[in-house]
Amino acid sequence: MPVSYRCPNPGCGVALKTPLRVPSGKAVACPKCGTRFVAEPSKLAPDEAGPPHPELGSAPVATREQRPTDRARLTALATTFEAGAPVPGLSSWLLERQLGAGGFGEVWLARHEWKPERRAVKFFTHPEVRHRLVTHEKKVLVRVMRFAGGHPNIVPLIECSLDGDAPWLMYEFVEGGTLADAVREWGQRPPEKRLAKVVRSLFAISSAIGHCHRLGTPIVHRDLKPANVLRDEAGILRVTDFGIGGAAVAHHTDGQTRDLQTNTGRVPTLLRAAGSFGYAGPQQRTGAAPDPRDDVYALGVLAFQMFLGDLNVWPGPDMADDLRALRLPTGVVSLLRNSVAHNPTKRPADAHEWRLILEAYTTRAAGTDTHANSAAPTPMPGTLRAPGSG
Repeated sequence: MPVSYRCPNPGCGVALKTPLRVPSGKAVACPKCGTRFVAEPSKLAPDEAGPPHPELGSAPVATREQRPTDRARLTALATTFEAGAPVPGLSSWLLERQLGAGGFGEVWLARHEWKPERRAVKFFTHPEVRHRLVTHEKKVLVRVMRFAGGHPNIVPLIECSLDGDAPWLMYEFVEGGTLADAVREWGQRPPEKRLAKVVRSLFAISSAIGHCHRLGTPIVHRDLKPANVLRDEAGILRVTDFGIGGAAVAHHTDGQTRDLQTNTGRVPTLLRAAGSFGYAGPQQRTGAAPDPRDDVYALGVLAFQMFLGDLNVWPGPDMADDLRALRLPTGVVSLLRNSVAHNPTKRPADAHEWRLILEAYTTRAAGTDTHANSAAPTPMPGTLRAPGSG
């Protein structure tokens, strides 16, 4: 017999009928707004089911709100990936294994069917926001790849598909782990050897982020964290994931950052507070418009953890004492302390200032840099000194 349901989308609420009862746990799509929900009428009494809906005559509409377990089940129904399956819409690439998963989707390693090539493919599986996210991210990524894709410390986007039930982005596969792996390794080294690695790494990260901040129309990453800094086989650090954390394009007016927009409008409200909690500054956590100083805050947190060799520590009121105990120069200690200030006006304006300050406190070894053609070469060997000293 026909069963009546009401769309759970607060902005829609349209009533609909199915010719037969939908099996428990299966999903139906609203014909008006497209929202998918688990079609399980609740067992409300007739007087609790609400007034008759004009489209259903006298038949009451009884539904329950979608639960978190329903959403998880919908995600599994809509997007199930397995090793050996082709990348949707790109049959010459086969999924090999899952590299990671998060709230927005999954990342898989893919190999070419007949070429010795591998790529990292990010699938967007969130049942409610994936299309908005990938549309926003593509606009940002196009700008990143057009103006910064050749930077040696940024992972380039190779291909993308925003059609179908599982939109995806394909990146160059960076084999060698993440910054998190590197920090765990450095934590086992004596402080003097660890500091040299940290300085070189921070210089590489700030060079990549600072390059994007100093574009004619700046781009903000907004999800800078250890998992989004990859390490290739040569040990070079490369930033990835521009966009998913709410990256934005900043338009300057009279030399000031008065508004931050995407290429076609304001950053979606959903994305403004996105990011990873420990690395997101107070303004970002409360949904303020994106600002390059969001990334500066994240750099300060990252640097503190890297210098101490521990991803479980966080900057606090006594962070300067911890850094001075490592015999870091006063200027570097001030840089980190100012970068995590709650008041954004006390932070460096952008990550390029980080690069300049680190360069002033870095002694380069004789010889060439790791990337001779890089617009932002990584300092060697990363020995800290006071500016102007011999």
